[in-house]
Amino acid sequence: MNIFLLGATGRVGKEFLQLALAAGHTVSALVRDPSKVAASPSLMLFTGDIYDDDALRSSFRSGTWDAVVNLIGTDPLKPSTVVTDAARALVALCHETQTSRYLAISGTAEMPHTRIGGITLFIMRRTPVGHGIRDHDGALDIVASSSLDWALVGCPWIKDGPGLGTYTTADTFPGGMKSIHPADVALAVFREFEAPAHHQQIFGIWH
Repeated sequence: MNIFLLGATGRVGKEFLQLALAAGHTVSALVRDPSKVAASPSLMLFTGDIYDDDALRSSFRSGTWDAVVNLIGTDPLKPSTVVTDAARALVALCHETQTSRYLAISGTAEMPHTRIGGITLFIMRRTPVGHGIRDHDGALDIVASSSLDWALVGCPWIKDGPGLGTYTTADTFPGGMKSIHPADVALAVFREFEAPAHHQQIFGIWH
């Protein structure tokens, strides 16, 4: 299948890219620095970012996509709108080109939650992590109001370390301090790409 990928040089994106290429899929990725990505016959690289409208539009329109995978991210402790801006740009392009499947990562704050989970998120929103939460909130609003067949993987703290190859999946955030490794986030997104199980919904993963 054909994938359009954003975030290929990030912690999660590079793991997803390896999974997709190893499985025989074709990937086109928009990256700022192509030298950071190993060449592959099944990989087409375009230079640019979401704020370069010409590069984004020309790379997106270079093919037809079975799925758009948005793994772009930023420092959640700093004010940013990059996640929201990426979602806005990609959703618009999906509608223009009649591309239906959209996959991305989000946070546990955007998930339905239990009472304890709500208390946890109330506290988190009032810490520096609140910057990242608000950015993902904006992205969710855009994606959820679209007509796309979307799925978002809700992640807690993405902690450096080797993937475990397993994780807990839930539709509701129960609260508490949880974490997940980049490779396991990539695995969850990849599994959802190959065998769609969530449609117009967010689901959480954590160890």
